[in-house]
Amino acid sequence: MKYSVKMRASKNNDKENLHIGGAESIVDEEDLLNIINSLASRGLNHSRGQADFVNIKINKVREEDIINIRALKTKTIEVDTKEEGLVVMEKLLNSMGIENPQRVIDLLINTKNMRGAIILNILSLERMEGDLDKGVRVTNMDFASRRDISNKNHFKEALCLATKTLNAKAIIGEVCISDDPDYVTGYLANKKEYIRITKLKERGDLNGGRVFLYDPRLDTIENTIDYLENQLVIVHE
Repeated sequence: MKYSVKMRASKNNDKENLHIGGAESIVDEEDLLNIINSLASRGLNHSRGQADFVNIKINKVREEDIINIRALKTKTIEVDTKEEGLVVMEKLLNSMGIENPQRVIDLLINTKNMRGAIILNILSLERMEGDLDKGVRVTNMDFASRRDISNKNHFKEALCLATKTLNAKAIIGEVCISDDPDYVTGYLANKKEYIRITKLKERGDLNGGRVFLYDPRLDTIENTIDYLENQLVIVHE
């Protein structure tokens, strides 16, 4: 028997609910209590500040509803400045056939306090997510190999998310900058690989976000969002 466990932490900031962080896991019953404790500890101790509210949600899941996929291949591009990093990202987007890469980058670097991701139609350059303030949150995923989740592993968790996301029929790419002020590495992922770019913002910057590149010719937006939010996925390295 397996359970999906999700944690979300937030705090009140000038009457605004500020997203602090989140994490999740798909675990066997015997690991459930340990995972709950780890996620609670992580929600209460975060580089974005101390949470006022931590929510933990537990759902029993059926193993036959889980799909298993192989993690994207990874590589790293070293840069010295965020400006150099953004130039690299623009070139990578160009190589994917994105006609207006600056539109993607502008959305990415100007995102503030969104819990989820932007879905950008690559043909019309319109945002496709229903809630433009929250975006679409990719959930119900985990690595097959058990790991310590009491502390955030940016690379592993982002690789898991990117692998699930790029398995969606109509998502052809993803760009991301972490909102963690202590983590400046971001990435671009496509159907074949996950490419880390070592600097995409300055240390101490609380802003960050992710943009999914959606091709409407490949699947409907309804199917795509349903897969991102609801499909149970286990990623194998």
